[in-house]
Order: sequence, then structure tokens, then C-alpha cells
Amino acid sequence: MQKSENPRYAMRLAYHGAPYSGWQVQPGQKTVQGELEIALSSLLRGEVQVVGAGRTDTGVHAANYVAHFEGPAGVDVEDLTYRLNRFLPPRIAVHEIQPVAEDFHARFSATSRAYRYVLRRSKNAFDTDVAWYYQRPMDLDKLHRAAESLFTTTEFSAFARTGSHTGTTLCTLDHARWLDLGDAWVFEVRANRFLRNMVRSLVGTMVEHALDKRSWESWQGLLLGGERPDAGDSAPAHGLTFAGVTYPNSPFHEREHAPF
Repeated sequence: MQKSENPRYAMRLAYHGAPYSGWQVQPGQKTVQGELEIALSSLLRGEVQVVGAGRTDTGVHAANYVAHFEGPAGVDVEDLTYRLNRFLPPRIAVHEIQPVAEDFHARFSATSRAYRYVLRRSKNAFDTDVAWYYQRPMDLDKLHRAAESLFTTTEFSAFARTGSHTGTTLCTLDHARWLDLGDAWVFEVRANRFLRNMVRSLVGTMVEHALDKRSWESWQGLLLGGERPDAGDSAPAHGLTFAGVTYPNSPFHEREHAPF
């Protein structure tokens, strides 16, 4: 792609993933990136390409996501934010837009990303599409122990979607824990990078261990390496939310950070 002479802008946004086939543009599919490019191209009267902080799969949500695009000089970012939100579908919300340096990159400038997975322990009529309702008896202490053990490894090949990685499967976590919120258990995780389907694979496999369907020795073995079939089933997509992203020079005064 040729370098553009237009100024670069960053946007902070949120989206509900249920209506979309993930973030990334796909032929014949409705995606978040596609909706943003349609809206921006119409409002700025020219083709606009949007680059996101990372890929999210079908049905996955984002509470604090960052993307960048290039547009005309002198854009009134407050007015554009207002008009974008009027143009976009209800389940995509742009919080703010800021001009950024030409070397800012929503994906490659990021130093960490964070996710949150909600495991609902009692049925709630108001969040059925943003949490996994799973009421079977489980051992929360085993979930805590499994999360703590994630800091002992950087090798997550057993939790990557088969055939999705062509480079390294090494990831460095700096935050991983389960929170007991009473009627919901929430898994928080932050790392320098994530593999495709990694968080959902981790959650699904930890749940197996908490159900006594997987031994501690088996869980530890996965942290030494392995293939995706060695781990458990992925947790459903709708319980997962992209919670935030970190940049060395934040264009949003760190408002894009996850709240953990």
C-alpha cells in the first residue's frame, strides 16, 4: 500500500459483535471494519480504509477498541464523531476521534491488548448475548489456580486456532485472573499479543478443569506446548469482549486502556 499524503486520525469505539462476522472485512459479510469504511467514505467523500487494533471473531464484542484512518486535513473531529454515530448502525458507537502522528498504527503501535470473558452463573434476561450462561457446579479455586499458572509460560500453541498462526506462538501475559462477582465469574487477561481464538480456548479449557473433566497435570502439560486438539473446546464467542489496548504515546490520554 502506498503511503498516503493525508493526515492520520485515530478513533476510539465500541461495538456489539452479535450482528457482525467479526472485525475484519470479508466478501459478502457484514463486519465492523466494513461498516466503518462505508460510513467514513460517505462522510469524507472519498475512499477510506480503516485499520484496527486487532481482529475479533464473529460474535465477539469490543468495549474500548482503537482504529486509525487517513482523511482530509482540518477535519472537525467532534463534528465527524457526531455524524459518524448518526450514520453507523446502533451497535457500533464511536467515542472520540483524534489527529495522530503519521507513524501511529492502531495495530503495530500497540504494546498490549486486554480481554474480558463473562461466565454468568445465574440466568439474566438482560445480558444473554454478552455472557455465557453456564450453571453447572464448578470449582472456582481451580479457575484461580489455572489463571495464576498462565504466568509460568509464554508458549500458547495449544490454544491457537489450528492453521491460524504462521509465526511465533509466544505471548507474554502481565494480567490474568478470575473475579467472583456473585452471579457472574469474570476472566480478565492482558498480554503483549494474542493468538487467534486464544482467550476462548483458555476459558473453555479452564472450565473443563473446574468441572473435573481435565486433571491439573493435563492442564500443566498444555502450558509446555502442544496442538489445538490437545486443549478443550472454545468458550462461546458472545461471552468475550475486547476490553482495551495500550500505546506508548496514547492519543486518548489512556482512555483506551482496559479498566484493569
